[in-house]
Order: sequence, then structure tokens, then C-alpha cells
Amino acid sequence: MTDPDPNPPQALIVGISGPSSSGKTTLARLLQRIFCGVSLDSTKALNTFIIHEDDFYYPDDQIPYTTTPSGTRIQDWDTVSAIDTAFLSQALSYVRETGHLPPRLQSKEDQNEKGESGVPDSLVSELRDLVGKRLSSASKSNVGTIAFMEGFLLYAPPQDEGHVLRKVHGAIDLPLFLPASYANVKRRREGRSGYVTIGAAPEPEEGQGLGEKGGEVDLEGEDDRPPQNFWVDPPGYVDDVVWPRYVEDHAWLIVAKEGEGSLVERVGDGLDVRRHVGVRVVPGGEVGMETLLRWAVEEVLGAYCL
Repeated sequence: MTDPDPNPPQALIVGISGPSSSGKTTLARLLQRIFCGVSLDSTKALNTFIIHEDDFYYPDDQIPYTTTPSGTRIQDWDTVSAIDTAFLSQALSYVRETGHLPPRLQSKEDQNEKGESGVPDSLVSELRDLVGKRLSSASKSNVGTIAFMEGFLLYAPPQDEGHVLRKVHGAIDLPLFLPASYANVKRRREGRSGYVTIGAAPEPEEGQGLGEKGGEVDLEGEDDRPPQNFWVDPPGYVDDVVWPRYVEDHAWLIVAKEGEGSLVERVGDGLDVRRHVGVRVVPGGEVGMETLLRWAVEEVLGAYCL
């Protein structure tokens, strides 16, 4: 008999990833409504919260630039170099060890506009009842928290141990992936007004530097990041940056046709996705939110009730 883990995880971390505008945030919010507060026993209820990858962007003046095919130089918010992955993996470790969201994280993402989910309250109630019944009859778990981690770049290729996202991916217990077609990504993304951002990095105090980029963050401290700005996609941003970056970063996951042409051209609408590379892909590719939600609830229940 093996000895019990002296430091068992206090949270199940569910990853929800996919291209921009694939429904990640909407799905995370619906899952939180369904699982939050469900009774685990007579004394304990399930705790849930959402972690937004967008809250881990570097300050605005540290976002890298790229040059578009037309020669225009613009900031690139869709590259992994714009994300403080060290801060993100540190935060996920904190969540796993404590079962709580770090006090440091005051979400900027939750200040962005919220569209309608398209899911009726009756379905949310139905699924919440289902979750309650399944958890009441399942073996008791010591894990009292489910954290839903949503973001456009969370996973690493299975064979690349040195990948910049390897620690982030490794901290996620259930990695879900939501494919979306180029046409829908373009339509939805271009229909958004913009995004709240952190703002510029603070000026260093006299005699002090700002510290190393990507260094340790005091997760227990208050959020002292500077005032916020508002980013609006420049014309052509989806075609010049969002979609090509998504395809390149997920070349290990999206199937490309053989032949000539760029990778973007060869993936077509982007819905042909590999299903045995370490992530759970929604069956059917791009599906409606109700179907997506039912699938995700079953996946979360399966992971939690192991």
C-alpha cells in the first residue's frame, strides 16, 4: 500500500482553450453557474472560480510588436511572448495548493463586455440538478474546489518538454479544447468593441528597478498594477495576426492538408483537429453552446469523480 500524498491537491483545474471568440469565457461562466455551491456533503459545498489568461498579459508597453504583410508595425497581443507565463504557472500552483484564487488577481477580463450565452436558464438548472445527483452518489473527494482556467494559449505539444507552456499545461488536470472556424472567429472578433488592458508598467521608485520580467509575483499582495487602458483591434488584425498566430501555435493540434501553400492556407477552416494528443476536443468540432455545455459538464464530472 502506498503512503497517502502528504500534500494532496486542493483544487481540480479545468483548462478551456481554443481560438479567440470560440466561446471559452462563456463556457467557463456557465460551468461556474452549474457547479458553484453544489453540496458535497452535509457540511461542505463545492467552491468554484474562473481564472482568465487575459489577466496575465504583460503591461501594455511590454507587449511585443509585429509587422503585418502590408508593412504596418502593430502590437501583437496574440503571441505567447505577450503573456507572463511564469506568473500564470505560479498562480496555478497556488490554486492547486490552497484551493483559492490568489488575492493578487483582480480580473480585468470580467470588465469586458459580456454577450448572451444563448443557453436558457432551464438547461442550467437541469445540469445543476444532474451535477448535484452525480456528486451526491460519487465517492467522496478531498478536493473542494474546481477552478476553470480559460485562455487562448494554454497547451504545449506532447513531445516538447521544453515548451514555454509546458508548466502551464502540466498544472491543468482536465484540458478541454474548443475548435472554431476561421469565418466565425473573424465575425465574432471583429464584432467586439475592444478589451480592457492593464495599462503601462509603473515607473520604478528612485534607486530601484522593476525587477526581472517574468519573475516571482507576490500572490498574497494587493493588485498594484497601473490604471487600465482599452485596446481596439486595428483594421485587418484578425487576418494579419489573430488567425495566423493561432494556426502556427497549434500546428501540432490542427490537421493541415498536404501540398503547397502556407500553413494557414492548408488548414482551411481549421476544424480538422487531432484528438489523441493530450487534450479533450469537443466531438463534432464547432457545435452550439448547449451541446458544448452538456459535453463539458460530463467531462468535468468524469475528472472530478475519478
